[in-house]
Amino acid sequence: MAKKAVAMSDNKPKQPVVTARQREIYEYLREVIVSRGYGPSVREIGLHFGITSPNGVTCHLQALEKKGLISREASVSRSIQLTDAPQPQAALPLIGQLVIGQPVELLPEPYTRLEFASLFASPAHSCLRVVGHGLQDDSIAEGDYLVIRRQSDCRDGDLVLAIDADGHSIVKRYYREARRIRFEAINRSKPPTFTAKTTIIGLVVGVIRQF
Repeated sequence: MAKKAVAMSDNKPKQPVVTARQREIYEYLREVIVSRGYGPSVREIGLHFGITSPNGVTCHLQALEKKGLISREASVSRSIQLTDAPQPQAALPLIGQLVIGQPVELLPEPYTRLEFASLFASPAHSCLRVVGHGLQDDSIAEGDYLVIRRQSDCRDGDLVLAIDADGHSIVKRYYREARRIRFEAINRSKPPTFTAKTTIIGLVVGVIRQF
C-alpha cells in the first residue's frame, strides 16, 4: 500500500514532501530537541513509535536527512539536529505590577517584554536542583533551580556557590578579609561563617521556581 505523502505546512515556500510517518517522527524530534536541548537516540525513537528494527528508524532518519530537514553526525548517538532549529523563547510580557493586598495594576498594551535569555544563553551557565531545606531561611526552597555562572573569581557581596575545606557546599554572600573568607546568609539572620580555604564554583545569577 502506497504511503500517503503530505507537505510540511509552515507556510514556507518549497517545503519538502514527506510521508505521514516521517512527519510524525520529525515533529517528535522537534519536541524532544526543544524540551531537553538534544535529540533522541535511535532506540528512543523506535520505542516511541513501536518500530522494533533500528534499521527501520534509520531509514526514516535518512529520508528526513535527504530532504534537508535534519542533519546527523555519523556514528554519534543523539547527534540529530534540525536544519530549521526553533529559537527558544526567553521573553515574557510584563502585564502589570503586584502589591499584595491591593488590586493588580495592569499596564496598557502593547506590553513590554522582559528578556530572560541571559540566564540561559551563556555557555558558562548551568543549574543545580535544590534538595532539602538547607536554604529555606534564604527564601530558596526545595525543588528550586539555582542558575550558576561558572567562574572562580568573585567580588565582595557576590552570592556564590562554593565548597569549604570540609567538602561542604555553601550558597552565601562572599567577603574576603585579611587571611580568611567570610560568608553571610542572604537574609543575614544567621551568624557569618569564616574559613581560610574555600573553592568558588560560580556565581548564583538566578533562581527558577515552578509551582
